[in-house]
Amino acid sequence: MSAKEYLENTAAKLNGTEIGDVNTTLHFDFNGSTYSMHVADGKAELQEGLVGEAECVIKANEDDFVKIATGDMNPMMAMMMGKLKISNPGAMMKYAKMLGLM
Repeated sequence: MSAKEYLENTAAKLNGTEIGDVNTTLHFDFNGSTYSMHVADGKAELQEGLVGEAECVIKANEDDFVKIATGDMNPMMAMMMGKLKISNPGAMMKYAKMLGLM
């Protein structure tokens, strides 16, 4: 599974119950491959590129992100080792469970 596939699957499975009243944009940067996830009105949409103003930017090597997403790497350890960089950790904590990262 690639990071893009993980994000596509995550966006597709999110529904109004899981999203609630969340209204945000998250940017993902995997060594130059960039994606934007817009979450609003009970749905999530993934786009290629950095579209809109992000509340949080997540940067990682694609392989490391996949390891985090699949539970093979602890996200907190990845942050401490510099393998995962999050521009707004407080915001990310709100969305990590929604994204399946916790």
